[in-house]
Amino acid sequence: MRNIYSIVILFITFLIVQGCRHTEPDILLINRSPSEIILDGDIGEMAWNNATTVTGFISPWKPATQDSTIFRCFCSPDHFNFCFEVVDRSLTILDYTDEMTVAEGDRVELFFSPSAKLSPYYCIEINPHGYILDYKAQFHRQFDFSWNFSNLAVTGKITSNGYIVEGRIPISELQTLGIDFNKEFYLGIFRADFREENENSAIWYSWINPQVKEADFHIPSAFVKSKLKQ
Repeated sequence: MRNIYSIVILFITFLIVQGCRHTEPDILLINRSPSEIILDGDIGEMAWNNATTVTGFISPWKPATQDSTIFRCFCSPDHFNFCFEVVDRSLTILDYTDEMTVAEGDRVELFFSPSAKLSPYYCIEINPHGYILDYKAQFHRQFDFSWNFSNLAVTGKITSNGYIVEGRIPISELQTLGIDFNKEFYLGIFRADFREENENSAIWYSWINPQVKEADFHIPSAFVKSKLKQ
């Protein structure tokens, strides 16, 4: 009887460990919705309930508690829509002077690339107020900050627990950049949590573990293969 009890305990422990283990998919399937959203930072619309949902962000480079960020995305008839819900009770937000201000405080980040080569790829960094730093890049870390999305729309809202960022990009614009939702493309989903107004204080969260020693989101292993769900 004791042996049976021990086996049961080991089996339950195994299930708990498996449930807590960070799993990374081979491909992220993006849901469709027939509805366009109202861009207002309120993500209570039905379309968000049926969106593809990503949780389980990790900090591979600095010890941290498990992140509670929720990322959602879906394709409506005209747009790729996305939102981040972030729990952060100690926001670090600098007064906005220009785009580069965004890179000096708390933010979420969304990167697109037509291929795993990241040549090129397109980056959006968004602070809690919805200010944007967007740019084009080539692997490795060759940035063109003069480049901008033409029709990217984003709003940010501070909440009692942190902040919400809601945005959308015309599918037609992404197609001109080589992002084809009916074929495979690559998506990077990240968050920076600053404890003070300096980069050394930041905790870098990623959905995919890039498997490198130093924090770096600008490498192929930080991206997930993505495609519109059929």
